[in-house]
Amino acid sequence: MAGRSSGMALSGRARQGLNSLARRSSLDGLLPGSPASRLNAEPPVCELCKRESLRFTSHHLVPRSRGGKFGPRVKLCPTCHRQLHAMFSESTLAWELNSIEALRTDPEFSDYLRWARHQKGPTSFRVRRAKNRR
Repeated sequence: MAGRSSGMALSGRARQGLNSLARRSSLDGLLPGSPASRLNAEPPVCELCKRESLRFTSHHLVPRSRGGKFGPRVKLCPTCHRQLHAMFSESTLAWELNSIEALRTDPEFSDYLRWARHQKGPTSFRVRRAKNRR
């Protein structure tokens, strides 16, 4: 066995796996959703309505069909996500409402957010498509 060092030899993939595992464990408390961060963190909330939810959907701030496949995404409760797409076209979301701040300050959507924040119980509400969808 000339050329091999004593000890266990690892293939390239195994070495990569160990390196990523070490990196993950060192960042464990810093990454959202990691076990350590779940123990110390507050309950997860929707980034728009700020309500707690049992599950979340990922919303592309610029719709994928408008070139936002690799763009920024936000964590929304399913109801806010459905309401957002019921009120606005993908073009409007891409060109006018492509940030959380823009969504919160939009007069139509801020009315919905004000109403949603005052609801008690789960974050599951009925959503209807807006007649004047822009």
